[in-house]
Amino acid sequence: MKIALLLFLSLFLFSCASTSENLHRATANEVGNTLTKDVTIYNVNRGMSSVSWQAKTPSGCYECDADDMVRHVHCVKVDCSKIDTTKQE
Repeated sequence: MKIALLLFLSLFLFSCASTSENLHRATANEVGNTLTKDVTIYNVNRGMSSVSWQAKTPSGCYECDADDMVRHVHCVKVDCSKIDTTKQE
């Protein structure tokens, strides 16, 4: 029982730690022609079953959302002045 709990906690912590990297990757894939390292993530809002964020890339700025596992991503290009750059992820 203790081993199962330890395994669960390890997986949970790993998934939380990699979330920022997942958002960078998801944004780069959704926008296209963008490297993961060129994406800056701002204003992440995590819900029970979804996540939303804003991103800045060399091709412009985007507002994105996805399911909690960041599988189904949708990004819309927005004016960069709409992004609050004080809350960087």
